[in-house]
Amino acid sequence: MHNMSKSMNEGLLEKFNKVEQIHWWWEGRKEILKQFIGKSRPKKILDVGCGTGETLSFLQDTYPNTQLFGIDSSNKAISFSKKRGHKNIFKASALNLPFDDNYFDIVLFLDVLEHIGNDAKAISEAKRVLKKNGRIICTNPALKFIWSEHDSNQGHKRRYSKKDVVNLAKNSNLKVEKTAYFNFLLSPAIILIRLLSRVRFFKHFTSYDNSLNYDIANMGVINSILKFLFTKEIQALKYIRYPFGISISAVFRKA
Repeated sequence: MHNMSKSMNEGLLEKFNKVEQIHWWWEGRKEILKQFIGKSRPKKILDVGCGTGETLSFLQDTYPNTQLFGIDSSNKAISFSKKRGHKNIFKASALNLPFDDNYFDIVLFLDVLEHIGNDAKAISEAKRVLKKNGRIICTNPALKFIWSEHDSNQGHKRRYSKKDVVNLAKNSNLKVEKTAYFNFLLSPAIILIRLLSRVRFFKHFTSYDNSLNYDIANMGVINSILKFLFTKEIQALKYIRYPFGISISAVFRKA
């Protein structure tokens, strides 16, 4: 699950647009943003691969004094974001951002880097538009051994290890402020489903639009339980580090 719409099925974007506001997974990711942005008062935030604009809406509510910008490579994503009332939305590539140097306090790559062939170039381009001491916040799919059709169907090029994430920062001379695995509590079930999907009988488990993924948003009780578990797990990141997880998050700082 992610925001970037390059090489993403347009129908999937429509699905996201319907469920993002309530789905347990997106709720958890908002929790990560709250925690990583914290009490800092960023003047300008850029969401790279802003997708439907739901993250920007959340940021608008949470940081009302911050100027928000989004880019995406999909016309459909741009129109969804604009329909949500966001003004500074541009059709652009993560490898060539249409902004001046030293412009943003924070650049977000929320489940986006795995869609970009040259992820290192995307990070160095983000660094260029960041102010001194500005931060890049990213979330990426982790655990390479669970690579499945779920990934290829969503246009992923890779899953990440902690080492991969640290190397991305090193390549651009960025300071790694933190890395943390998340989606740990639910990982045994997800790992099992992804591995089972390699057996032909269970293959449908990883079709990107199966009901296991998105229809859960409309199953009140199940969605609420998952949301509770996921957000509590992420809140606990302040105190503990999980040994692994389905996703990995990181904060890089431009020194």
